Amino acid sequence: MPNTAIESQITDPEINPGNLDIECDENETVGVQIPQEELDEVFSNIPDLEEEKEEWNRYGISGGDNSLAQGVTFDELSSVGVLLQKENLEQAQKKTAVAIVQRLQGTELFSLLENSIEGASRKIAELLDSTLSSETEAASSTLRKDDLSDFDIGEFV
Repeated sequence: MPNTAIESQITDPEINPGNLDIECDENETVGVQIPQEELDEVFSNIPDLEEEKEEWNRYGISGGDNSLAQGVTFDELSSVGVLLQKENLEQAQKKTAVAIVQRLQGTELFSLLENSIEGASRKIAELLDSTLSSETEAASSTLRKDDLSDFDIGEFV
């Protein structure tokens, strides 16, 4: 004869929060509604966004469009490919190519671009070198002064 249990014999296991894998707070109240008159008090600490923006600017953190994602469009990628295949570039074309290459540097697209065009590495290096040397020449004349009497370290710190 099969052993059948009577309802009174079946007992639900007692739940002890001390031996459960989850943490639960016995004093936690769920479903509490904030009274209408206390809403202003509860939600009154709205952050001052202007103050926060000024603080970010003090630390040199820009809130503008200078985000980390600096991808290039397909058109830009195509145009830099065409420009790298040309032997002689005009100044405007060099500027465009350098801007795109600088955004691509350090990415897989940069490596693919270098490998897909013969002599691209050399051309890119020449473009970047010419940009660096022109920037250095323009800045070095203002940095080199023979007279150090009016030097103020505070201007550089």
